[in-house]
Amino acid sequence: MAGMTPAAIINRIDAWPRRWRYGLLTLVALAFFLPGLFSIPPVDRDESRFAQATKQMLETGDLVDIRFQDQARHKKPAGIYWLQAAAVSLTGERQAIWAYRLPSLVSAVAAVLLTAAIGGMLFGPGVGFAAAAIMAAAVLLNVEARTAKTDAALLAFTLAALALMVRVIQGRARAVLSAYGFWAALGAGFLIKGPILFLPVAGLGLAESWRRRGLGWIAGLRPLTGVLLFAIVAAPWFVAIGMATDGGFFAESIGKDMLAKVAGGQESHGAPPGLYLALAPLTFWPFSLLGLLALPWIWRSRRRGEVLLLLGWALLTWVVFALTPTKLAHYVLPAYPALAILAAAALADAEPAGPRWWRWTAFVLWGLITLALAFAMPVMGIEIGLPFGAAWLAGILLLAALHAGYRLAVGGATARHLVGLGLLAMVFSGAVFGRFLPSLEPAFIAPRLVEALPARAGCERPWLASAGFTEPSLVFLTETRTVLGGGAEAADHLAAHPRCGVAAVEARQRDAFLDRLGTTGHKVVAMETVAGFNYARGRPVAITIYVSEGPQ
Repeated sequence: MAGMTPAAIINRIDAWPRRWRYGLLTLVALAFFLPGLFSIPPVDRDESRFAQATKQMLETGDLVDIRFQDQARHKKPAGIYWLQAAAVSLTGERQAIWAYRLPSLVSAVAAVLLTAAIGGMLFGPGVGFAAAAIMAAAVLLNVEARTAKTDAALLAFTLAALALMVRVIQGRARAVLSAYGFWAALGAGFLIKGPILFLPVAGLGLAESWRRRGLGWIAGLRPLTGVLLFAIVAAPWFVAIGMATDGGFFAESIGKDMLAKVAGGQESHGAPPGLYLALAPLTFWPFSLLGLLALPWIWRSRRRGEVLLLLGWALLTWVVFALTPTKLAHYVLPAYPALAILAAAALADAEPAGPRWWRWTAFVLWGLITLALAFAMPVMGIEIGLPFGAAWLAGILLLAALHAGYRLAVGGATARHLVGLGLLAMVFSGAVFGRFLPSLEPAFIAPRLVEALPARAGCERPWLASAGFTEPSLVFLTETRTVLGGGAEAADHLAAHPRCGVAAVEARQRDAFLDRLGTTGHKVVAMETVAGFNYARGRPVAITIYVSEGPQ
């Protein structure tokens, strides 16, 4: 590897046996994704809502109507809950959040391997391998791999459909089986998050139609029988939920969720169209640098068929979400594998370098993000009282990454700089997800609150009512019957259940709690107070635990 250029090492990978490439990529992906999977507590709010709804599915045996406590969860289809329920059933760990994260972990690894497959079909195995490694390192995929919700699974099914679609387009062996597999993957992905996966597929299809100046290629996808197969996979649950809710699911998921996001910024997540471009250097870090450096090559190669396909896939996805008022960073994740393949293809080109001024511009943009992260990590560590350790290590690693990035951009890089940047990113990911985030105890209030709950004599477990702190992680870590509300509801709960009842009252609800108790004549004793920072609401909290007065 000494003295070899990045292009040379990528092209050398072409000769590796397939099992070596995919085996190594699996190990690389797991090295990135595993740290923190078991140690990061349940995250509010989406992850804990998904996990709790899955836990209730297991409790009730109802695989159709998804609920969080007594509230219907009619925003997404049931696919992700089925995957999580299967993972929990296999592990037997109903109370452990890591079991609910397993489908995301497996899906993220599958997404890395599928990126390699698509890149290999378009540009050769070396480019596919490099693109997959870029995806494994991407910050956004690292977050989703550890989060028990839909986006990693959606990405995996989307890439499966795209890989099979490319096989059909290229006329590879067993194209008929690939065509039917394409429709089956679409149906399964539709059960994860509805029609979102159609965007990359439509983008790639439009690009192929432009390239061929017609739609005749679509016949290879067997659309007539394929649509029937899609319906066989996806329709039964939608029919069942429609009947179970008298159409309420469609009114909620289409009318109040999807169309609301298109009409305006939902749940305070509105943002201007440039947000995803501004976030990309961070969410695609560290190899967002390669993406920036690849832009001149992409422009020069824009008429090349393989590049055109990837541009259609990435641009349609990106533009639609950029124009949608509601914006969250993970929405554009399905576009990232296409960008990773383009970046790898540019790196493998014998003469990919753009003008010197652009290489400096790319490095400065990327370097500013890296510097900001390098200084933010120790500052955050000091702020929350962490000892010299993970936060400082992460900062030092980021400063070291600047050198590798400089050499890749403007300093005459060798393959060692490319591999070194990847290894630095791997250690950085381990430090942040494996040590830094699990140490943020002030931010993870629910686990500490549950640990502080007193045992109640004669009760199998205390029955909790929480006033002012109503995050879904608290329900997941306790039980479905946990009461979430205000001070008055917590007071009524204690009065109604003096033996087994426990109230957790946030300071802002204390007066309402005590006033209501005064009307009931019920006496309570204040126990431990748990303080922290509720990141879901962006404010500090202090929660006092109350039990009924007198022996129990």
